[in-house]
Amino acid sequence: MRIGGMFVPESIGEMRNDIPDGLLFCMSGRCALYACLADMGCTANSVAYVPSYTCETVLSAYCKAGYRLRFYDVDPEGLKPRFRIEDLDGVSVLSLCGYYGFSTYDETFVRLCHERGIIILHDTTHTPFAPDPLADYWAGSFRKWMGIACGGVAHKASGKFNIMLLEPDTEHLQGRYLAMEERKQALETHDASFDEKAGQTFWTTELRLRNMFGMFGSDQQSEDVLTHYDFVSMIKKRRENFRTIASNVSRQLGWKPVFQYLDERAVPSHYALYAEDRDKMSAYLSGQGIKSTVYWPIPPMINDISRYPGTQWIDHHILSVPLDQRYSRSDMEFLASVLDAYGA
Repeated sequence: MRIGGMFVPESIGEMRNDIPDGLLFCMSGRCALYACLADMGCTANSVAYVPSYTCETVLSAYCKAGYRLRFYDVDPEGLKPRFRIEDLDGVSVLSLCGYYGFSTYDETFVRLCHERGIIILHDTTHTPFAPDPLADYWAGSFRKWMGIACGGVAHKASGKFNIMLLEPDTEHLQGRYLAMEERKQALETHDASFDEKAGQTFWTTELRLRNMFGMFGSDQQSEDVLTHYDFVSMIKKRRENFRTIASNVSRQLGWKPVFQYLDERAVPSHYALYAEDRDKMSAYLSGQGIKSTVYWPIPPMINDISRYPGTQWIDHHILSVPLDQRYSRSDMEFLASVLDAYGA
């Protein structure tokens, strides 16, 4: 693949970032979310208002913490949450998130929740550089942004966490580091068998995590990577790459971008698009050396997806491709040319 694939391990940089006071470094994003929820505490009647378009692992954290789930739909137009005031009766926590680096949620609704005393937990996995100012907690992961074994972070706006993180799971760490090293070997040797090994190692580790995650902390190396990483350059590169794609695509046949333009706060995690025939487009991109990903399958916690027509439509059409800091302007011009040629 010319574009796509796992990150290789990051080295520890020389600069030092300003880290928010009280920030917890966690083993993964779901561990960070669970740590926040455990810190809040809940009763048998606690209800979380959560997006229907999300990852199963996000909802698993709420379920493990003891929350009942109430879902809101998401509009395919700009991935804007379809909040409903009438859904708020009995809600304890609002699960807030942006998508693919863009925050399009209704800030007035968030303010209303804040005024009602509803706890706001902002999942910042896709928008780590723009936590909501009204969020009581925010948590997410940097694993989609860089080569890091852990990458989970959790923050509490007021006061300190009243929990104690566990030591990171040794087997999980070994699997994450091994997968990234196997990916590195694939790039160095051009031997595809190492990519196959990396994928197998990754999914063995991932599936195990889904069964055993908890309030696990980070290893020191991952914490050091985050503490010293050049995020300013990352942000600049990702925004430049998005603009390069957008400015070099002249036609959209059988697909359209989810987001047409960058606002001043957006830091794209991927280039997200809607495809009329997603399987066909994914296969076409793969044939051109571009790996695409679907975020996410419908979580099993949702019994009837037809109740959320926006999310149901998104689920059938969404596709994303990388545009991260690993790729040059010429890579993004190539990607744009491939998108341009689709359906021609």
